[in-house]
Amino acid sequence: MSEFFLSARVPKYLPNTDDAILEQLEKFEKIITEISDIDPIFNTWFINNPVGSKPPYDYPFPSEKAKNYLFNIRKKSQDELFPLWNGSLDDELFVSFYLDRLGSVMTFEKVLTTEQIIQIFKVVLNHFKYDYLYLNSLFFGMLNIYPHRLPTTSICYVPVSIATDYLPHLYKKVDVDNQYNKGTILVFDENWGSETEELKKKVQENSIALIELGAIPATELPENFYDE
Repeated sequence: MSEFFLSARVPKYLPNTDDAILEQLEKFEKIITEISDIDPIFNTWFINNPVGSKPPYDYPFPSEKAKNYLFNIRKKSQDELFPLWNGSLDDELFVSFYLDRLGSVMTFEKVLTTEQIIQIFKVVLNHFKYDYLYLNSLFFGMLNIYPHRLPTTSICYVPVSIATDYLPHLYKKVDVDNQYNKGTILVFDENWGSETEELKKKVQENSIALIELGAIPATELPENFYDE
């Protein structure tokens, strides 16, 4: 079974003042709370291995205990991430989710429905500003025809408005317009995780169109990314 990575990249390195750390934790808590009803695999969360216990269930998230722990590790090391997992020892039901100053990554194996993925995208996009949000896997990474660009995937968010007839292949699009993001969630095929030759063709042809538009970010971070 494939492993999927819901990856999101912010346009600027997230700040690390006390107030900024608390704000990031509050937003992360809202994301976790709002996705909890989308599928049972998102119902419960814990900090991943905070004290070396196996399995680590010591710090349920959200909780004041967990929030204080994450705040303190970020204060101690500015590049520390906020690592969560759902507590499952079954690979097919396992989910991990972390937020750091570069963005966030959720890892899972369960093939969720297209509508569930769109719901997750909407939640994430409601709380942080992103340059790109994409549901990656080894399959999509290997068929990437522009190695200097982040992979184009069968479900992705780009921070530009995409007309319905712009892409060669489009199953569904969802316009996004909130206080943090304005752009489009794109779904190339209903069977987004099928890993077929047909899906490969759709992704690569759409990738060309999106890169011509400048919608897929470069793998290299912008020069001013780390500027305060």
